[in-house]
Amino acid sequence: MRRSLAVVGVTSLLAALLGAWAWTAAAVDLRRFAIPSDPRVVADRHGAPLGVVRAGVVDARWVALHDLAPHVTLAFLAAEDARFFAHGAIDPRATLRAVADTLLPWRHASGGSTITQQLVKLTHGRPHGVWSKPLEMVRAVRLARLISKDAVLEQYLNRVPFGHSVVGVARASEVFLGHGPEGLSVAEAALLAALPQGPSRLDPALHPSRARARRDRILRRMAAQGALDAAALAAALDEPIRWNVDVHPREAERFVPLALRGSAPTEQRLVTSLDLALQRHAEGVLARALAAWRERGATNAAGLVLGTATGEVLAYVGASDRSGPGGATDLLRQRRQPGSTLKPFVYELLFEAGGSPETVLSDVRRPLRGAGGATVDARDYDDRERGPVPARDALAASLNLAALDAATRVGPEAIVRRLRSLGFEVPGDAERYGAGIVLGGVDVTALELARAYAALLRGGLATDLSFVPRTAHAGGGAAVMERMASAVTADVLRDEAARARGFGRSLRDLAPNAPFVLKTGTSSRWRDAWCVVGDARFVAVVWLGDPEGRPTAGVSGFEAAAPAAVRLLAAARELLPTMIAVAPVEAGPTAPPAMPTPAAAAAALASWADRARPAHFSGTPRRSESVRLVDPVQGRSVLLVEGASLPLRATACDGGSSPAFFVDGRPLAGSAWAAAPGVHVFAAACGASRSPPVAVTVEVRSIGAAQRPSAARTDASSAPSRVPASVPSAPSSSTNSSS
Repeated sequence: MRRSLAVVGVTSLLAALLGAWAWTAAAVDLRRFAIPSDPRVVADRHGAPLGVVRAGVVDARWVALHDLAPHVTLAFLAAEDARFFAHGAIDPRATLRAVADTLLPWRHASGGSTITQQLVKLTHGRPHGVWSKPLEMVRAVRLARLISKDAVLEQYLNRVPFGHSVVGVARASEVFLGHGPEGLSVAEAALLAALPQGPSRLDPALHPSRARARRDRILRRMAAQGALDAAALAAALDEPIRWNVDVHPREAERFVPLALRGSAPTEQRLVTSLDLALQRHAEGVLARALAAWRERGATNAAGLVLGTATGEVLAYVGASDRSGPGGATDLLRQRRQPGSTLKPFVYELLFEAGGSPETVLSDVRRPLRGAGGATVDARDYDDRERGPVPARDALAASLNLAALDAATRVGPEAIVRRLRSLGFEVPGDAERYGAGIVLGGVDVTALELARAYAALLRGGLATDLSFVPRTAHAGGGAAVMERMASAVTADVLRDEAARARGFGRSLRDLAPNAPFVLKTGTSSRWRDAWCVVGDARFVAVVWLGDPEGRPTAGVSGFEAAAPAAVRLLAAARELLPTMIAVAPVEAGPTAPPAMPTPAAAAAALASWADRARPAHFSGTPRRSESVRLVDPVQGRSVLLVEGASLPLRATACDGGSSPAFFVDGRPLAGSAWAAAPGVHVFAAACGASRSPPVAVTVEVRSIGAAQRPSAARTDASSAPSRVPASVPSAPSSSTNSSS
């Protein structure tokens, strides 16, 4: 008897000690039930999601219980804890049923945890191994004494996981079903209630039949519990499952951080200026352009579209190939050589100073002071000197020598001041650049170019870029250019006939609805191909090249970047037809030449006339220009066996004599050239007359190599390639930039 009493006493003491330990160990940490910060949803101008910035490691948004429709709560109770309001925190009936299901092999296992127990597991975890379940039950009892049933239910519905790092009914509804929890139908509520039992096993995107079967069981339970009548049950069972497989949007990844940077931290849903349809179209246009020019050395591309009147960023492709060179950076914010894209702002200064599109400029090679006082030996893209040229044709054809004349007339100091007022970062003083700044002597970003051209099209009014929607009035700014001079400059860049004279094509066929401003640029050694296009509503900027600075094989602004930029403009016109337009600024009638030719330019013209003796200048006789290359042909790829020579053929000179040949600007002895791989420029000459240059890609293969590859890809709709007479073999200044 004494032994029995002793056993009972010891057992009771151990049970008491165990209970005390469990009660102490199962303390409830109320800090774990604090409402977390909601994620920030970034949307396009129409509300389409671009991305979600999470407050933590999961994607969750809190919703109050009273903001949910009653059938949402009833669906989760039917799925997880039908007697939730009838028990305290532990459901003995469910617990016994779960034990029986576990011990008896012919029964299907079922869970015995109440919603309160599940909430404890979600907030406190199960860190105690085999003791976790008993401690979880004790903690659930203690929690039930601290907060109400409604509070438990609200906490659970906001913490229950749905897979793919999505937590809570609110975000699950938004992410998977495309609308807020307030719009959940009965069938959708039952589908969400089905998932916590096994988010991966019941994922509707992967296992639709399993998800539907589980949903329908929950709907029938709701009907059995009196939550649905027969008609509502039938309608819910017939409702198809709609499920979003693109769980977490990641659109415009370089744009989203910029938009968030200027927003209030408490703003949970940020509506931005970007148009998702235009963004996706821009990504496709740039991807195709990059694919077309990759064989010629372009390894990445970038582009953006602005609203001219407001400065809103409508499309933003920071890197077309995110896995390629430079793909991990935002190429639209990287500084690159601008080629000829700065020329319009020099011509605008020329027009402000009294010049006009008919002002005669000197397109003649002559020594000029460049960066740091060094002599600039610039050339036009085709190595020609055109002599006297109207400013209209010089700008439209992007003539380097004439642009240097314009820059000399207005002065580098004025150019540097103007570029800074337009938002370009120009370090140092004008002495650092000299007149050569007009040919790309200062590095720029695509964002700076977009702002500057928007100001040009706005009649000289500056604007800041905006990543959120705004009105035209909000985009107003200070006058940084004279209104009429900027209008005249834009009119020249809009002149399709002048553009076609310079490049052989206006590109109007790619955006036929209305004329547009267009300016291209190609930096030294073909590293950067640029194009800026715009009208009263949109400005588009496109860049192609190699982010690491390697030269390409003749990838030019007009051939490579311009078609893509014009296609972006056409898409913006189609997708955003109601975009605010700037008020038109009439350029007015063309004024007569108002700026006399400086004495230095006049002397250079006289020297050129004496040297070239053109028929249209000073009455000198026309010299023969009939010589031309017959073979090889412009733009072709030539495959030669290693050690072979490339034969050159040209038309005969006057009198039947044989022409002389030049390769990359150097004279060739004879008419056959010992071929070297790469892009080479050929020309023929009869005395002082030289043929137009011909650019050819040469490939050299050893005997037995694979069959001849296809010709180097070019844009079939582009103008003829414009290759300088000499492709430099070492880095040089940007004064040889073209187009």
